[in-house]
Amino acid sequence: MVLYVVRHGETEKNKYGLIQGQTECDLIKKGVEKAKELIPIVESLDIDVVISSPLKRAIDTAKIITEGKFPINIDDRIIERNWGFCEGENIDSVDTVKCWDFYLNTDANKIEKVQDLLSRVSEFIEDIKNKYSNSNVLVVAHSAILRAIHYCLHPIPEDGDMSKLEIPNLRIIEYEV
Repeated sequence: MVLYVVRHGETEKNKYGLIQGQTECDLIKKGVEKAKELIPIVESLDIDVVISSPLKRAIDTAKIITEGKFPINIDDRIIERNWGFCEGENIDSVDTVKCWDFYLNTDANKIEKVQDLLSRVSEFIEDIKNKYSNSNVLVVAHSAILRAIHYCLHPIPEDGDMSKLEIPNLRIIEYEV
């Protein structure tokens, strides 16, 4: 299976550096325009299946980049990480290294534990591997989910710091699974 993952287009909260988490947010005009730029790239990928987070910003991005040519399969396991009391806060107010430390695995401020996040994403990956083993699968989700996918498919850094992996909006990442 070839797995293509892409983070949703830009939202107002992205623009201002605020943590969205599982809060619903619409794409802004720039997010829509940049998503449209991916259409020819997505067309060239020979996609068989499209799976999205249940959050509107991901679903809307999936519809735009596929031009509505595919049914969008929704999977709740790839909803953005629950950022607890930090949702709506500026990203700079959160110790991202601590939040992404695999060994610390804290749930301070009611943030979803990183190991719990990895567990649900790992289950998602195993399911799609079994269901779509000979397919090209496009997943549209969120930065935390794409980071979790990466670390489900690649080793956790020795120091446990998973924060170093940057996941920009609308960058397509390819994995052979």
